[in-house]
Amino acid sequence: MMYNRTEYIQVCKRDQDTVNECVRDSIEKLRPKLVEGIPELNVPSLDPFYIKEITPPVGSNSRAFQAVGRDIKVSGAGNFSIKLVEVDLENLTFRTRVRFPRLHFEGKYKVDVQFLLLPIRGEGTLVADAIKCNVDAVMRIKIVEKDGVEYIEFTSIDTDITIRDYKIKLEGLFNGDKALEDATNMALNENKAELLKAAKPFAEKGVSTIILDAANKITKNIPYDELFPKP
Repeated sequence: MMYNRTEYIQVCKRDQDTVNECVRDSIEKLRPKLVEGIPELNVPSLDPFYIKEITPPVGSNSRAFQAVGRDIKVSGAGNFSIKLVEVDLENLTFRTRVRFPRLHFEGKYKVDVQFLLLPIRGEGTLVADAIKCNVDAVMRIKIVEKDGVEYIEFTSIDTDITIRDYKIKLEGLFNGDKALEDATNMALNENKAELLKAAKPFAEKGVSTIILDAANKITKNIPYDELFPKP
């Protein structure tokens, strides 16, 4: 399907002195499209966006920490602010820091974990809020050639997520034992550093997949020389 490329992407000259500010402006220009989604590029809405499943990252100790999140609706991502943009044209890397004032989560979970010596088991619904969430991302890019034309492809991403505060509630723990459920939710909200440390790899895995997929869908049909023309 043909589309107006400049409707989505602001062209930035291949000039290291100006490219950072230009890309930052381009992301801001793209914000309304990201919020509503770009169906013609198969890019889903950013606010809300949906995570089909969150599972332990590869290499994690799945026997000690078994937790799965499914059908998670995330609201509030459209209110992001861009704190940093660094584009390295020579080494083909893109670094950004984005802050979300508040993210709201609703979905389903299944958990069997040992948390602060407390066994937590059950499945049901979860509701959570993350406050002042920062996402630092570094994406690596390669130049690929198709039919004699060069394009960029985002090949990998590393993310580092920090959250200042959160609130969480799990319903359905311990086969509906209300007293144990209330006590567990209290423990989860009173020991935030420990829970954030345990949940961090899950969140980073999910966010990385979404960012990488969206970036490639938006840029894959735009030639490199059109996206970043030489000065």
